[in-house]
Amino acid sequence: MAQTRKKASSARRTGAAETPKASARAPRASVDVVEEEKGFGLEEGIVFFTTILLIVAFFMIDRARGSYGEGMFFK
Repeated sequence: MAQTRKKASSARRTGAAETPKASARAPRASVDVVEEEKGFGLEEGIVFFTTILLIVAFFMIDRARGSYGEGMFFK
């Protein structure tokens, strides 16, 4: 019985040692480098539109408050 246990444990050791060597030789995936497009994309358009909208809203509110004498630019 002791001999069969030794054989089983030695088989496990050799199997575990072979696995890392096999995975180390696996082919590596290649990576393609892609340049970003130059120009005005969707995200930049949303940022630009939101900024302009906030500035216009600020001046519209200031104009409305200017009729009460409370505006910063319009009085």
